[in-house]
Amino acid sequence: MELAGRSPEDSGNLKQGVSKKMDDVATANFLVSEIAHGKRHVGDMLHTAWKELNRRFPHRDEPDMRWTERRLRGWWNNESRIVRHHQMVELFETAEALKRARDEHAEYRAKTQRIRALAELVAKDEARGMAER
Repeated sequence: MELAGRSPEDSGNLKQGVSKKMDDVATANFLVSEIAHGKRHVGDMLHTAWKELNRRFPHRDEPDMRWTERRLRGWWNNESRIVRHHQMVELFETAEALKRARDEHAEYRAKTQRIRALAELVAKDEARGMAER
């Protein structure tokens, strides 16, 4: 007989999902690699990501929240399993902003290339017209 308001017997064994703290570290490492887009060496990648994060979020009044290369390296080498919420938010915001900037730059370059090709066609046509005279 089940009493009203009483939990089922196995409710103490509820699973909280398969998420682990290392998932946060893996996500942080992915975002660091996105921030340092195109860097091949780990040291260069971590330094580039640190410079960008430190530039965007200097935390001058809060030394405990400052970005350090050591913190990034700790995640990369799986020496640290803790990623704070504000760190994940800052990593995500930085990666998204840089992705948007890269996309805009790629679009600008493609547009410039199309304009250059059009200008070359016009110049060629004008040169042909001058030659026919």
